[in-house]
Amino acid sequence: RAPADRQISRTFRLISLHLRGAIPADRLTSLRGSPCTQARTHLLPCRLDNPAGRSNILTMKQLLLEIGTEEIPASFLGPALADLERRVRAALSEHEIPAGTCEFFSTPRRLAIRLRDVAEGKPAQVVELQGPPRKAAFDPQGNPTKTAVGFSAAHGKTPADLYIKQTPRGEYVFVKKQADAVPTTNVLREGLPGIIAALPFPKNMRWDQTGVRFARPIRWLVCLFDTEIVGFQFGELQSGAVSQGLRNSEPRSFPIPSPAEYESTLRTHGVIVPRDARRTAIAAELNRLAAGAGGRPIEDEELLEETTDITESPDLLLCSFNPDYLDLPAEILTTALKKHQRCFSIRETSSIDIRSSALPKLLPHFVAVTNTPGCDAKMVSGWYEKAAESRLRDARFFVEADIKHGLEALVEEEKQVTWIEGMGTYFDKTKRLEALCDYMATLVAGTDSDSLKRAATLCKADLLTNMVREKEFTSLQGRIGGIYARRLGDSPAVADAIAEHYLPRFVGDKLPQTRNGALLSIADKLDNIVATFLTGEIPTGSEDPFALRRQATGLLTIVLKQSLPVDIGALISTALKLFPSPKDEYATQIPGLLRERLNALLADEGIRYDIAAAVMETSWQQPAQAMVRANALSVFRDQPEFLKLVVGQKRVANILKGSTVEGLSAEPLLTEPTEKLLWQESRKVEPDLDHALAAHDYRHAFELLLSLRPTIDRFFDDVLVMAKEEDLRTNRLRLLAYVRSLFGRLADLSKIVIEGE
Repeated sequence: RAPADRQISRTFRLISLHLRGAIPADRLTSLRGSPCTQARTHLLPCRLDNPAGRSNILTMKQLLLEIGTEEIPASFLGPALADLERRVRAALSEHEIPAGTCEFFSTPRRLAIRLRDVAEGKPAQVVELQGPPRKAAFDPQGNPTKTAVGFSAAHGKTPADLYIKQTPRGEYVFVKKQADAVPTTNVLREGLPGIIAALPFPKNMRWDQTGVRFARPIRWLVCLFDTEIVGFQFGELQSGAVSQGLRNSEPRSFPIPSPAEYESTLRTHGVIVPRDARRTAIAAELNRLAAGAGGRPIEDEELLEETTDITESPDLLLCSFNPDYLDLPAEILTTALKKHQRCFSIRETSSIDIRSSALPKLLPHFVAVTNTPGCDAKMVSGWYEKAAESRLRDARFFVEADIKHGLEALVEEEKQVTWIEGMGTYFDKTKRLEALCDYMATLVAGTDSDSLKRAATLCKADLLTNMVREKEFTSLQGRIGGIYARRLGDSPAVADAIAEHYLPRFVGDKLPQTRNGALLSIADKLDNIVATFLTGEIPTGSEDPFALRRQATGLLTIVLKQSLPVDIGALISTALKLFPSPKDEYATQIPGLLRERLNALLADEGIRYDIAAAVMETSWQQPAQAMVRANALSVFRDQPEFLKLVVGQKRVANILKGSTVEGLSAEPLLTEPTEKLLWQESRKVEPDLDHALAAHDYRHAFELLLSLRPTIDRFFDDVLVMAKEEDLRTNRLRLLAYVRSLFGRLADLSKIVIEGE
């Protein structure tokens, strides 16, 4: 290594030894003049010419803050922890106190953060303060003015302490002032009560006479800066080092020696405080118990996350139910155990996962997750089995009663159930779905129109079943209808479409796998959007109470993933005609919602904003084609010829801006050879271009348009578009409008942004 590199290495080695107390501070004076101290003095934590500066060296410590509460809803914890970290960091940053990485801990009864490498404070230092301009601080004779006297007095100085410095804005007065050290503990002591009070929750509670608010009553507070207690008051509570373990455990309270020993101390008292460790422990024990029963657990990430968040020391129990209940549909059986008891179902090792369209073969066992380690396992599992028996008995009764009644009878009963106020009944909605499905069946080749219409007729009937109406299994709406339709003799095509028509229910949810399911889902979502708009409930800003953006995104995602040849504009028009006297002021805003969501989906696929704008301008109503064209343009954009085309189309767009001319040019009025050539070549290209677009051969379409570029360039060089003669001027504008219309059949290239614009 170079001598300078070796010297720098030696510099940092000596500093490291000094910070660990291995060498005295006066040894650091030998570093004067080294490459490190000349160029990197800001890295040194004390002044080298002041050995007494040892007291200014900042020691890095760990900070632990634990807020112990009554049981907090799991959904509250994540956002609160993130906000807690942000606010603590902001308080430290305000005083220039650095902090390292942050770790989150959460259980139903506590939320905690641990910050590593937090400086013990901001050291005392001399700061330079800028004052008024020189001419305002001193008169022509050099005497201090009232402004100078006031500025110096405000900082505990006299005019004699002032000095003048040149700045980019001219000469200004400055003064140096000793800033006191700011211990981190003082910052925390003053700031934490306000930070805790400001944490946002969907709902807050009051629990003592002080009126402080939090998601749930706070029962203890731990705040440690290494081994030092940071004492502060919140409500009637005083922070300390004492935490609590599991309910009804002994000892109830115990001290936390230091932030580094937080997890191990709580683990000793039965609490697994790292969330990921609890999740891993539950998953491992779940697999072990299921294997012991001869099967494997139904994979359910949602339930795994929930059980992780409602336990502090998870204990899993293998339970059983009467095998006679295995004749219940698997979705109903697993939902009964999951929703009401938070239990995992077990399936045969060779069967199919419940997330697929086929039903798994279940075993008469389930796994319960408790928060009471060391309990009487036989007694507790007996409680779970008794509760499961009750739930499954009710489920069987509902299924038998619903099957006996039939779905077609429920369709008639829809006439008595209002859907949306002013938008008719569920029966009215069913009839609209039938009409929309009939229309889409004519657009999508290969659609089984009879089974699709049958699915549309029956798809809302399960909302009136005992199973869904009694609020026992509302999450299974749609799937219940599919199960009943299959049991009542309808074809798999009908049953699957009914089961899938609510999909996707949220972003990232699975999509309908069948063509009928996809079309019925599109019809249902579009009818929801149109009806809600017509009532005046239009999404604004962050307000979207009817989740119309989510439904629009789901509708478009289905169209894109299945490449369905549907025209969204025509579909909206068809849907509007099914409502009596639609209000135009609301109806005209519906396309805007679909355009907005399609634009967002293009962005999610990595499409540049200008390419998205180019295809949206001409083909947003055919989402599948818009996506294909956007991908094609993304490839073309890297070619030099593409940018030349864009420049030409931008020029055309600028000339036609504000012009209302349209239609083809009149050939007899073409006088210049170049404009005649452009007319002839454009007419020659048009049929081939339309053929290429119809075949989705966008590369050939691009090449055809590219062939016009030289003639377009010559046209602008040779022809005066804005001629004095009105008929010539109008005709040339029409020629340009015609050329633009050809390019617009692919995309509006004038929307493409060229670097440097």
